[in-house]
Amino acid sequence: AKDDNEKQQHLEFDLKKDKSKFGAQIVEQGVARINGRLSKLTAASLLDYINGYLEEALTTKVEDMSLEEIYKQQSYFADVQGKLNRRDMLLPLEESPTVQTALWELLVKDSVLSDSVESILGDSAQLYELGALISDPGSERQLLHADYNYQPDFQPDIPPALTCFVALQDIDERMGPTTFLPSSATKEYHEEIAIGQQDEYGDGADTSELLSAAPNNLATLGTGDCSLYNPMTLHCGGANRSDKRRVIFYFSFKNKKYDEKDWPLAYASLRSDLRARQLSLTEIQTIVADAEHNENENDN
Repeated sequence: AKDDNEKQQHLEFDLKKDKSKFGAQIVEQGVARINGRLSKLTAASLLDYINGYLEEALTTKVEDMSLEEIYKQQSYFADVQGKLNRRDMLLPLEESPTVQTALWELLVKDSVLSDSVESILGDSAQLYELGALISDPGSERQLLHADYNYQPDFQPDIPPALTCFVALQDIDERMGPTTFLPSSATKEYHEEIAIGQQDEYGDGADTSELLSAAPNNLATLGTGDCSLYNPMTLHCGGANRSDKRRVIFYFSFKNKKYDEKDWPLAYASLRSDLRARQLSLTEIQTIVADAEHNENENDN
């Protein structure tokens, strides 16, 4: 039983699983750019679906619903930093063939992402987030932040979770791409942003020599490209100064070692029905592979 528990917790980085070497890059630098993971056709379909789902979410009137419908209604949105013209929208799984197709391409058809996740979190890694980040023209730059913060009793040796941002359209600098600070998932960096941020990343009230000198990566991704990162890595979404909506499809997996009650962050972005199921990476792969098989059977 002890061996099974240790396997589930996955306490060490698995070099053999990391065939693409992106896992090693994330352990060392906190983020890896992985190009061409989602086909342009599926990216376009998912973008259309998300825009339609957002319209539905914004026009749903609770007063027109029965009490039973209200009870069954899933929350559409999660909290997000920099709320002006920016939304974090929760997505369904089995209810959306388009979402399932995207996850099949990302986690089953090609094993680069799933191998990277397993090398750090193990195959029992638990789905922790599934949604879309939507930044409309006029959104402001976020403050530099980590999704999970260092605490006296929370200083993991390897990433405790991984988040994948997937671009559904070409993202240029004017659209406010995400900025990542490589190798910033450390106690030193986290204490620095807790004290105050410098002008480029903060609100201008304080300066930081450490943050000022830190290298940064601007995620100007092409359609279907991904940023896979340790959520303890410092990052921020940019201001959208274009005339286009920027949409990022994202999902996160966490190490089973960490219970949510001990997790030093706000409630994760995941619908309550999916949260209750505590789906593993392997279970997600099975669900989307079965859906893809059934769709192919129906086409034939």
